[in-house]
Amino acid sequence: MFRCKRKNFRTLAIIGNGFDLAHGYNTDYNSFSKNVAAPCLDEFKMFCKDEDAICTWFLFEKNINILSEKMFHQSMTEECDYESNRKKVKSLETTFREIHTLLIEYLESETSKKPINKKSAIEQYLNINSFAINFNYTKTAESYTPHIFYVHGSLKERDILLGYDFRYEACLAQYEDMRWSKTICREALEFRRFLSKKFKLTPDSAKYKTLVASLESYQHWENSGRGLENEMKKIIPYYKLIDKFVKQYRVHPIPDIDYSQIQTIVVLGHGIEADKKFLADILSSCRLLKEVVIFRYRGEQEDEFQKKESFFIPYCQNIKTVYY
Repeated sequence: MFRCKRKNFRTLAIIGNGFDLAHGYNTDYNSFSKNVAAPCLDEFKMFCKDEDAICTWFLFEKNINILSEKMFHQSMTEECDYESNRKKVKSLETTFREIHTLLIEYLESETSKKPINKKSAIEQYLNINSFAINFNYTKTAESYTPHIFYVHGSLKERDILLGYDFRYEACLAQYEDMRWSKTICREALEFRRFLSKKFKLTPDSAKYKTLVASLESYQHWENSGRGLENEMKKIIPYYKLIDKFVKQYRVHPIPDIDYSQIQTIVVLGHGIEADKKFLADILSSCRLLKEVVIFRYRGEQEDEFQKKESFFIPYCQNIKTVYY
């Protein structure tokens, strides 16, 4: 009802930020942070002042992981002012949402500066016969194949997500402490897509806003420590619709293609670290996998490449390297 259904592909491409960089678009975190002046970016850097220096999107998302977990643990200490802590969590949420909007505007500006210059080395693997799992928000990959699933949203939708990869949440953690989990964010993104496709609702319509807020309430109470008690079910608007959607979505949270037919996986600019759980779920279904092709750029550090290679080795021993 709401999944992307593509069948019988033999080649699966995994696309990340390096794909856009290889085509000359400055979509990396450093370029974004240096070319965009906004209070929310300074505020986020202040939140992260004791964490790793941010120079990549992976480190950016790693920091939202560190910060959200740290704030939760602080709230559990006796000396913590709980109300003050929750206000800080809310402030981080506001800052992070503003960065989403800034990033959409920056990427639209950056990718409109010049047309894409396709690369023959990529066309060999990414073409009309390939399916792409795209972690980018831009439409660069559409120059190669129309068969694309945008995992984290897209500029066309003007709806993107940033967050941290799967982690085991602390038993007393609240929704506010885990709202930037990609697992939660992807579910919310798919629900918004569902509303647009199934009911033709637009983001500015009252019903759309009510339904989106209701899903957030659903996720909130589900992760409240109390669970979805009967009294909560009664006060969440459109509860039955949302509950049905969530249960169906969680059965198939990854793009719905026949992974058992995939023989070649092509990695184009994805660092793997930021989405290990999502990719592992896909790879576990690729039972006929014969080769993994990893595209590299000149000057890429060997340890970074080895991290990618070591991730795929349990699923396929035949790993090939190609340079852009």
